[in-house]
Amino acid sequence: MKLYLLLLFTFSPILLFSQNSGTERRTILENHILRVGVREDPPFVIKGIDGTFYGLSIDLWHMVAEDLHLVYEFVEYEHMPGLILGLSRKQIDISANPMPVSSTRIRQLDVTYPFMTTSLGVVVLKDKQDQLTIFFSNLFSVGFMKLFFTLIIIVFLFGTLVWWVEKKYNAKDFRDGIEGIMDGIWWSTVTITTVGYGDKTPKTTIGRVISMVWMFVAISLISSFTATITSTLTLNQLEAKIKSVSDLRKMKGNIGVTAHSGAESYLLKHQINPSTFSNPEDGLLALESGKIIAFVHDKPIMRYIIKERSGEDLFEISQANFKQNYYSLFMPRNSKLYKKINSEIVDNIDKDSWHRLLKKYNMDEIN
Repeated sequence: MKLYLLLLFTFSPILLFSQNSGTERRTILENHILRVGVREDPPFVIKGIDGTFYGLSIDLWHMVAEDLHLVYEFVEYEHMPGLILGLSRKQIDISANPMPVSSTRIRQLDVTYPFMTTSLGVVVLKDKQDQLTIFFSNLFSVGFMKLFFTLIIIVFLFGTLVWWVEKKYNAKDFRDGIEGIMDGIWWSTVTITTVGYGDKTPKTTIGRVISMVWMFVAISLISSFTATITSTLTLNQLEAKIKSVSDLRKMKGNIGVTAHSGAESYLLKHQINPSTFSNPEDGLLALESGKIIAFVHDKPIMRYIIKERSGEDLFEISQANFKQNYYSLFMPRNSKLYKKINSEIVDNIDKDSWHRLLKKYNMDEIN
């Protein structure tokens, strides 16, 4: 009996300490499980068939977490506003989805070092017509026909004016009646095209003065006409159409963006009211079906999505660059892990492994 009591008093504190120590370790472990917010947004966050997440920013987060020996779990959100609200309310510790940096977000959240700089691009449907069809459709376009008939009228006016001045004194070159008017138009046409046959020449002083004026005017007209023809008959008019925000504003039809995105804010700021979609894929479907005439989003993201769905023959992205976006990860305000995570992000994006990731997700061409 005495031996039992002795053993009891000897080992009870040890057993109690072991139970308390195990409980404390579990509590510490649970307190250090970071809640990482995610929302499917290729190529940054992609959800696999088995429910696991991968993608450019997910892989970056894996590298950061491994370096810092962090234990974490993903918390999925359906919409970006819900994820941002979760950060604001400290329901999650970090967002694995990068977001464009804005002054509002900087005031509300901790923002890491930007690991990617992109620009907005405009996605449109490729013209499926062959080059010959495009050429003739432009040749008989309203703009080209207006220019052509304007030139014909000017040639007619100068030709008629020279005929009226010359007909009394130069009946050999500028005959009377309709034939004489045609002589004047022939002279005017030969002069403007710089062919210079010399079969019709003004003899009077007034006629020659008019001819001199017409020669100088013709040089200017033919230069402008040639430049305009080149622009009008170009086979790829995407560059000519979309060069600035004012060009977007002139487009006849709805322009699509992703809801709550930097593209939406940018267009609204420039008095353009866009149609919104939950994700870029829905925007491309709307563009393909004709519901919108253009879709504005980050260029590298759209390049990735278009390539993934083998849409290079269907869609094209304008060469013009619009608003730049700086992509960062976000954390609740005054996060204790902010400095460590931020330092690791800077270290990792300088490594060769980061550049391999960019190439893996077709994001190496970020402009």
